[in-house]
Amino acid sequence: MEGTVLRIERISPDDGNGLRTVIFLKGCPLRCAWCSTPESHESEPEWYYMQSKCRYCGYCVKACGQNALSVSEDGSAIIRNKEKCINCFRCADACITKAIDVFGKKMTVDEVMKEINKDRLFYFCSNGGITLSGGDVLLQADFAGELLKECRENVINTSAELDMFGDYEKVKKIIPFLNSYFVDLKHMDPEEHIIWTGLSNRTILANIIRAGEEYPNTPMNARVPLIPGVNDSKKNITATAEFCRKVKSCRSLEFLPYHRLGTAKYKYLGIGYQFEHVKPLSEEETEERIRCLNGMDLPFPVKISGKVIQK
Repeated sequence: MEGTVLRIERISPDDGNGLRTVIFLKGCPLRCAWCSTPESHESEPEWYYMQSKCRYCGYCVKACGQNALSVSEDGSAIIRNKEKCINCFRCADACITKAIDVFGKKMTVDEVMKEINKDRLFYFCSNGGITLSGGDVLLQADFAGELLKECRENVINTSAELDMFGDYEKVKKIIPFLNSYFVDLKHMDPEEHIIWTGLSNRTILANIIRAGEEYPNTPMNARVPLIPGVNDSKKNITATAEFCRKVKSCRSLEFLPYHRLGTAKYKYLGIGYQFEHVKPLSEEETEERIRCLNGMDLPFPVKISGKVIQK
């Protein structure tokens, strides 16, 4: 079985227990305004251009059989005609500086397993394993399920970062093969969720509750990307904690302060980024925001970027 893999990151300490190999899958139905991985949005491999690396040699223009590329009038950039481009990526092959390259590639389960097996010594020494991320893992549920099943058969610890959007049947293809999983909670208000992500959270919340009922012994760890002016109000933070209290499998609630990592990729892809001027919260400001949870007597710890601040 084949899927579209965005990239594979090795020896990550932040995506589950121990050292992890993180496999990022490509494609996501959500369009979170603050997304740090815009290159994960589209489901297929995707052309991008890093102007700072370009030497304007023209090799890419000559390689394009569709006449979709040209040098700008002032000679300072390569221009792509998206209507003519057929995504054959010959230009990327011709680019000697990798100013033009491709986000993502098709890989089989066996090909990904070969990469995973290179890191098995690290899993053994650190009680680590693999984590699937995205994009949206559920968008490639069949591929992800087969990969996770293969890992479990090879006694490799498995985790995943899920948005839980869509058909619950896809969730059932993933969670039985997980040792644990993370769920992103963007906003508790359905209308606000639509404004900031493009989609409602109704199926997301319903799927989380149902998964907690059906898989109560598979630990779910809730994560909240804390965005100034979007979801950092006392009302939303309290509502998030109250929701997590209802989830039988919830083992922690973690807040991740907004950061600007990945903003350059918007430029590489030629798309705008509306949060460019939003100032990230400091650690002190983040702690101040979630102080409203003090005294709620939650059945799980509350964290900020992995640090437990409330047991």
